[in-house]
Amino acid sequence: MTTDSVRTARSTTPPATRTSSPLPTALLLAAVGFVTLLTEVLPAGVLPAMAADLGVSESITGQSVAVFALGCIVAAIPLSRALAKLDRRTVVLLALIVSALANAGTAVAPDLLTHLATRFVAGLVAGVVWAMLPGYTRGFTTPQRFGSTLGVVLSGATLGFALGVPAGALLGEEFGWRAVFGIVAAATALLGVLAVVVAPRVAGSAPGRSTRMGAALRIPAVVTILVALAVCIIGQNIAYTYLAPVLSSRGTPVPLGLLLATFGVASVVGTLGAGRLANLRLGTTILTAALLGTVGLAVVAWDPPVVVLLIAAAGWGLAFGGYSVLFQVAIARVAGNAADAAQSALVTVWNCSIATGGAVGGIILGTWGPALLLPAAAALTVVAIPLCAVIARAVRRG
Repeated sequence: MTTDSVRTARSTTPPATRTSSPLPTALLLAAVGFVTLLTEVLPAGVLPAMAADLGVSESITGQSVAVFALGCIVAAIPLSRALAKLDRRTVVLLALIVSALANAGTAVAPDLLTHLATRFVAGLVAGVVWAMLPGYTRGFTTPQRFGSTLGVVLSGATLGFALGVPAGALLGEEFGWRAVFGIVAAATALLGVLAVVVAPRVAGSAPGRSTRMGAALRIPAVVTILVALAVCIIGQNIAYTYLAPVLSSRGTPVPLGLLLATFGVASVVGTLGAGRLANLRLGTTILTAALLGTVGLAVVAWDPPVVVLLIAAAGWGLAFGGYSVLFQVAIARVAGNAADAAQSALVTVWNCSIATGGAVGGIILGTWGPALLLPAAAALTVVAIPLCAVIARAVRRG
């Protein structure tokens, strides 16, 4: 973090919010991230039941995820800017209230249109949450602990990504898909009650801290980080989204569930580990993650023996888990007083890249078949390596 950003954080945050241990607040925000990501991915685990209940095809019902992502993209920059002056705890409470209502609405939605509307509102909340979490974390922890604390905060989203689909499928089979969204709504409301007790007050943006996107995008290192992030996440989602048809076409003996579980566990480890390492050697860790992710994905694309395949999936997962922390710590460090705007841009690029990866992967699958999906994804992530080398130099100077 630059001298200006450290000075700004100290001047805008009441000393009482910087407790000796940021862990309780970090765990609370991790839970917020978990339910937010869980809300996003739940439909994938209950898609057939949802489609049958709403009386439409699975392909149409699947747009529930796309509509959520659209809301997230739409909200990240304008809503974050509109809420920038509010106390961060107030923003968290508002987000949890609206998210609980949106999930409750999804649970009782009588038709597809109402269902999609509630999903869009939930996506708006997610856009605000993802853009707000790094800045909130900066406010209640010291600069020396920022990376490790952010790793804990973002581990909730990683767990939601890894567990959301199987958890949704399991609970959906037992209680029905509407009950699942009702459970998530209730859990979100309980988090709101807990936030009133646990979450510290952290001031919003100070007058000297820019919320204008132009200020962030005029910083070359910020643009480099956003491009590197886009390349990594597009490649990641080309591969991850269509892993099932790839394995099926190969006749790979490893069950898809085992491979995804390996990837998911490694992602959680990567998120927590990256937070620790970001405090020590941020530039080196970013470059290492790019190399590890590219090599792991390339080995998975090669269709190696089972043991090698699982090791490669773990390496790929470690890198993916680290990206969320490393890119956010890096962009906060190089953006200085434009950090809040830069974080909003990062959230928007992240979600656009997820959508782009899914779309590009679908085109590749439909045009050339599954054999080219993983090689194309690995080739794309190669581009991130020199970009991450540039980022490593930038954060060392910062």
